[in-house]
Amino acid sequence: MIWQKSYRYFIKSALAIGFLFLTLNGFSQTRTELDTQIVQLEKEIAYTNELLNTTLKSRDDSYYKIELIARQITRHEKVLASIQKEIDNINSDIEFKQLEIRKKEAELSTLKSEYAKMIYFANRNRGNYDKLMFIFASKDFNQAYKRLKYFEQYSHYRKNQVNLINESQQVLDAAIKQLEKDRTEKLSLRLQETQTKEKLNQQKIEQQRGLNRLKSKEKGLKSDLRKKARQKSALKKAIEKLIASEAEKIKKFALTPEEIAISDNFENNQGKLPWPVERGVLFSSFGEHAHPYIKRIKIRNDGIDIATDEGSQARAVFDGEVRSIISVPGTPNYAILIKHGNYFTLYSNISKAIVSPGQKVKARQNLGVIYKEPSDQSTKLQFQLWKNTSKMNPINWLSR
Repeated sequence: MIWQKSYRYFIKSALAIGFLFLTLNGFSQTRTELDTQIVQLEKEIAYTNELLNTTLKSRDDSYYKIELIARQITRHEKVLASIQKEIDNINSDIEFKQLEIRKKEAELSTLKSEYAKMIYFANRNRGNYDKLMFIFASKDFNQAYKRLKYFEQYSHYRKNQVNLINESQQVLDAAIKQLEKDRTEKLSLRLQETQTKEKLNQQKIEQQRGLNRLKSKEKGLKSDLRKKARQKSALKKAIEKLIASEAEKIKKFALTPEEIAISDNFENNQGKLPWPVERGVLFSSFGEHAHPYIKRIKIRNDGIDIATDEGSQARAVFDGEVRSIISVPGTPNYAILIKHGNYFTLYSNISKAIVSPGQKVKARQNLGVIYKEPSDQSTKLQFQLWKNTSKMNPINWLSR
């Protein structure tokens, strides 16, 4: 019958509309993730700008300043990539919605047409099939009951279908409204993209000008790098000797139950440890790298360098015991070694330690003020992480 056919058609259509909005919700989640990425990158850019402003106190160009600019360029490029992904998602979203809206409008039109035919059929046959006459003409009580139930179901369906058609129309109206919102959002993202490109181009020009000025000083800079390399090498030997001694004690005397618990907890917190500064940005990563600006110079980093504010303090990343405070050769600075069971963390470039050997410390407890380099106005913490005598990449252990 017409109304039964229409009912089946409507259910199929309603399910399809439901699938449409579930799919669109998937797009929204992806765009939300991209929004979060952009917000985080913008925060890092703003903070790095604060660090760059401190370099203005020094008239001289420095690789610290150039590298901060380079990292700003990288972040702006990531923002642009995220914006482009958002725009691509919105374009796909718009195309999908337009296609589905046209399809649903056609289906809704068919539903309305079928409903009109059903009403016309009912009105045309009202005189010939009066309800009471139709029921009284039944052969027996069972048939009369079925005919009565038929009228009840038919009347109920007609009311439901009107509601469902209205609801379907509201869903499509909402989709059209969201479509307009998407188009507005796309225009806003295009403007953001243009502004970001302008900032990016300005920073690239500023970076190149700084590099050109530094080239004239390359000889002196290479000499300074070699001096710092010797200091790092001397510190590295002192750290390796100290950690080897601590590891030997662990083998000889074994860990106490308390130390075993700390060690296990430390390991279970891989990727969740707090950063060793309250605020900061990654400046130099773990491992060996070619110098980004001077040819045939390689830099070896046994940990990571974190750029932070003047006056910032290093802080413990986990509960542990201060085992040693090492004087950094050739500098007035210190490195603080903390033991966490069979793990060790090292905080170097400390101008003033506020803890002492043998002292128990808690996660996020301040350890000492980070040294500020007068020549380039930089404040950087060198952070290392060891498991017994094996160096680990700290970035894999810190929270994202």
